[in-house]
Formats: sequence, structure tokens, C-alpha cells
Amino acid sequence: MAEKIEREVLLNGHPFHTAEEGAGEPVLLIMGLGAPGDKWAPTVAGLRDAFRCVTFDNRGAGRSWKPEQAAYSTDEMAEDALGVLDALGIERAAVIGTSMGGAIAQKLALAHPERVRALVLTSTYASVSFTFRRAIETLRDSIDRLDRETFKHMNQWMSFSHTYQNAHPEALAAAEAEDFAYPYPMPVYAFKAQCAACLAHDTSARLGEIAAPTLVAAGGEDLYMTAEKTRELVNGIPNARLYRCEHGGHVHQWEQAQAYNRAVRDFLTEHGSRQ
Repeated sequence: MAEKIEREVLLNGHPFHTAEEGAGEPVLLIMGLGAPGDKWAPTVAGLRDAFRCVTFDNRGAGRSWKPEQAAYSTDEMAEDALGVLDALGIERAAVIGTSMGGAIAQKLALAHPERVRALVLTSTYASVSFTFRRAIETLRDSIDRLDRETFKHMNQWMSFSHTYQNAHPEALAAAEAEDFAYPYPMPVYAFKAQCAACLAHDTSARLGEIAAPTLVAAGGEDLYMTAEKTRELVNGIPNARLYRCEHGGHVHQWEQAQAYNRAVRDFLTEHGSRQ
């Protein structure tokens, strides 16, 4: 197994932090709202023995560029993802995205289909529901009004399934401590700019253009994503397949990592370049 390699790459002169683990066919993992690429650790652990796993910090997060503007867009962030592939010399990759990262992955697959071998869309959406808009607006408007403990508790309540929260309160406490110890906190303006990207995203009219084999991974207890929004992806993308984590929340890839990793691994293996 190859060791973890972290490097900074420059995209149009702006720094982006990347990390690679494993060897094999490349897999680009795109993180969601407010989080750095390090949060892919449970997924990378399940894939790195068979795949070259590439993570990076989206604009505004972690150690990457944090432009001071009111709004980012999933189009811009898809071009960032493409720039990471270019900088690392990756011609074609499987792409995994979660939540906002799944929205970015859709835009990447639409704008540059020749670069995306397969697509895994986790806990994500093509168009914004009323409840999702209300949730993101609540996070956006609360981050600089609440103390960090209260904001974190609200975010966890929304993100983890209630089944998981009630069974594993110690895991939530550990995740909170880990987040508070992270040495590269996200500026409030950058969080709000990512929220704007989430709210403006809409690929619903173009899902039929996605050519990559696609796995849609959804949590049965996801408070952000309704079953209707999952069906929109599955029915709209040609030959898309559904993996449903029955009691999983918005972060079911953490809650039930073994099952998620197995489903993703099987799908990526099936749609490898040699297939």
C-alpha cells in the first residue's frame, strides 16, 4: 500500500491542498459543505488497497484557496476538481461526491464527460427542495450567531441519522472534539459562500446527459435529502443504480462505512477501465 502523499497544487495561481493514498485506478473524492478532504478518511481506508484515492480541500475549506466573495458556484468548484486532476496528471478518474460534493461531481461529469469514468453520487441532489433550502439557510444564518458548540450540535442533529445518534452518542462527542481540534478552521464568509453554491445548484434538466455509469447512494433517514430527490437522480441519469442505506443519515458513509465502502468498491470494480 502506498503511503499518504500530501501536496499543494496551484490552480490559476491559487493554492489547493491535495492528498493521495493507495495505488491502482484513480478515484477523485469531492467533499461536501464546510468540510475538508480529510473527512473522506473512512472511505479512503476501504478503497486504498485497490484504488489510487485522491482527496482535496474545496475552495473555502481546509488548506485551499479561500476567495473572499459572497458566493461560490458548483460550476467553479467543478473546474477546481478538474484542475486537481490536471495537476496530478490524471487523465480519467472515477469520481465520488457527497452532498455539495455530489453536486460538484455532476457538474464535472456534464462539463468534462471524457474525464469521468464512473460516478458515485452520495447523499446529494439535482435540484433544491424547500426543506433542503430551509436547512442550508438555517446553517448559513446561524454560523456567526450561535456559539460553536451549539452550532455543532445542531449540525450533527441534522447530519447523522437519529438511529445512529441514539446508539452512538460517544461517536458524536469524538467527532465534535476532532472538528474543534482541526487546525485550519473555515472562515464564516467561506462557509456562507459554499452555502450559496449549494442553493444555486440545479442540474435537473441535464441529468439525461450524464454519460458515466452512476451509483446513487442514499440514506433512508437523511434529513436533508428526500426520497423524491433521490428518485430524481436515479430516474434522470441513464441506467443509474441505487444503493440505499436503510437507517443511514446524511453521512451514512461514516455511520455504516463498511457497507458503503463495499457497495462503492463493487461498483467501481465493475466499471473499471478494463471492463
